Amino acid sequence: MTSNKLLTIKQHEHKKGFDLRFKGRLILQHNMDDPCAILGLHEPNIQMHPRYVGFYKKIKNRVTQAYSLNQVVIEEITQNKSYKLKFGEELEIAINIVDKRLILEPKLLSGSREQWTHFSLKLIANAEEAIYGGGEQFSYLNLRGRNLRLWVQEPGFIKTKKSVLKYIIDFLIGAGGEWWTTYFPQATFVSSDNYYVHVESYAYGELDFRSKRYHQIRFNEIPARIILDVQDSAIKTLKSLTEYLGRQRPLPDWILDGLWLGIIGGLNESDPDGIQAKLAKAKAANVKVAAIWAEDWSGIRKFKAQTRLFWNWKYSQELYTDLPAYIEKLHAEGIRFLGYSNCFLMKDGEYYKEAEENGYLVKNHQGDTYDLRMYSFSAPMLDLTNPKTWEWFKGMIKEHMIGIGLDGWMCDFAEYIPTDAKLHDGSDPYKHHNEYPVLWAKINAEAVKEMGRDTGEDAIVFFSRSGNYNSTNYSPLTWAGDQSMSFALDMGLASTITSAVSWGFVGVGFTHADIAGELLLPWAKRTKELFMRATELSAFTLIMRTHESKGLSGWSWYSDQDTLDHFAKFSRVHAHLKPYLKNAIQEYSEIGTPVVRHPYLHYEKDLTFHKQKPRIIQYEFLLGRDLLVAPVYKKGAEKRKLYLPNDDWIHIWTGKEYQGGWITVDAPLWEPPVFFRKSSNYKDLFETLKDA
Repeated sequence: MTSNKLLTIKQHEHKKGFDLRFKGRLILQHNMDDPCAILGLHEPNIQMHPRYVGFYKKIKNRVTQAYSLNQVVIEEITQNKSYKLKFGEELEIAINIVDKRLILEPKLLSGSREQWTHFSLKLIANAEEAIYGGGEQFSYLNLRGRNLRLWVQEPGFIKTKKSVLKYIIDFLIGAGGEWWTTYFPQATFVSSDNYYVHVESYAYGELDFRSKRYHQIRFNEIPARIILDVQDSAIKTLKSLTEYLGRQRPLPDWILDGLWLGIIGGLNESDPDGIQAKLAKAKAANVKVAAIWAEDWSGIRKFKAQTRLFWNWKYSQELYTDLPAYIEKLHAEGIRFLGYSNCFLMKDGEYYKEAEENGYLVKNHQGDTYDLRMYSFSAPMLDLTNPKTWEWFKGMIKEHMIGIGLDGWMCDFAEYIPTDAKLHDGSDPYKHHNEYPVLWAKINAEAVKEMGRDTGEDAIVFFSRSGNYNSTNYSPLTWAGDQSMSFALDMGLASTITSAVSWGFVGVGFTHADIAGELLLPWAKRTKELFMRATELSAFTLIMRTHESKGLSGWSWYSDQDTLDHFAKFSRVHAHLKPYLKNAIQEYSEIGTPVVRHPYLHYEKDLTFHKQKPRIIQYEFLLGRDLLVAPVYKKGAEKRKLYLPNDDWIHIWTGKEYQGGWITVDAPLWEPPVFFRKSSNYKDLFETLKDA
């Protein structure tokens, strides 16, 4: 047996296997009949849909040859108290302890019989533990019993397996989706047993939690390293994880001064559908506005069956004449102005020709600019493996976005790198595909930092939908992407709850969602009820923001007086929470606990929160330490069944006191189920919330 204070490796009789424990927990168990590591060769078959490249006609990964690593030799390196596991002539895994974390570094040996391209490792599991993370999830929180695929993509419109609509949409543009499809996969998971595992790889991978005995990680490369830590509490587990991954930078106070009003229409003062008229309407109704988000700041383009923003990253002189002067005027009123950007260029824009001539765009396998089809139009994508692309596009951000006074922007897309692309630096597109969203956030972050706008009260806040590990070092804020305008569990209102809570387990602490979705479908358009329920939910998150969706939204905040009054009320509720939310932001910055968080983080002994049925348990959350929010996410519901952990709780609207357990409360519009801890330091703030 070899050991140090944290790590123990006990060899089995006759050296036929071993048990590896870290901080007392059994991590790896190997024997000749059940080896912990397997190498293989793979044939990926990941086909973009020809009509829309963000969706996939097929995602299959066939392992054509598997080689079990039965024989193992344990080598102790006394100089640095580390170890190596040598599996025959094929693989070695270096084992080190760095900052009290376990680091596994696998690599192929020079005498290996094959250039193995597939790697699998079994990690010992507890049959009763719950598993969270894996990136942003929309369908399920506890991933136990599931095999999670890791591939950046559009999530799809309908994730229900038994749906005629899903099959039709899959046939037309491949946009049906599966439970695991997401903008933001990440090879990181957290156990209710208070340990985490993070795999540093951007290759296609799978986290398989179907076995009761082990968790199996599988990747189409030999990962650079696998990081693991064990702690004695859930809070400490996330602290260690986020210290390793990096936390999003602190956010400025202005984000909490009210809601972010997503409006479009330009700066024609006489236009009732323009920016100024809508802002005046909001102000007259006593809506608390922190910022205007005008996604059409760069203009609009209409295509057959589609209306799109003009992807030509400077302000539209036609729609927004003298936008810099208007932004200055807003700043004088204490209101910020945000825009929109993505990683594409439209071919009729002024920058396309320059980008194509200088090799700044992704190319196809023939060496021509890759024209990426998006239903009724197409556009090329920036090649972020080219250093010259970085300097050119950062210059554009600095001059045409930061330079005119933008306080932030939606940092959209980045999921579309084709698997048959030819990249400037020769990168494998299968691996670059999952890394591209991180680089897209990074190029924006560098431009902001180089302009000195990444810290302080004047800090720029851009928000991303796609990502992977390392995104937290670049993207200050995320949003849940394009949810359907519906009550659908997997891609409607409820999915934004799952999204926010799951993100907290991979290091993302600052996130939000469009109020009542963005994705307009023939069978799903915003209704008054949906908009009001989504407004109530959004008021009890970090950022409250609307999305006008190019004028195709259906019901909105100004559709009738009742909705406007309700919208104004909850904007004030949200602004009233500013001191509390500032504290939650600081808490994440210091120890990595997300603003929207799973209740078990503070109530570890309550196993109810890990149950996968009834599913309603995953649609409640803690906002900071002291607010429990159980949004109404079902159409027509006026009561809400929910679970309270063992504590003294006070209902925000009635003042009624509750202890732990299942309860059913009245939940009419205007009174979403929200409770605060009686012992909270913010009790006075919460008691006056209903009068905001």
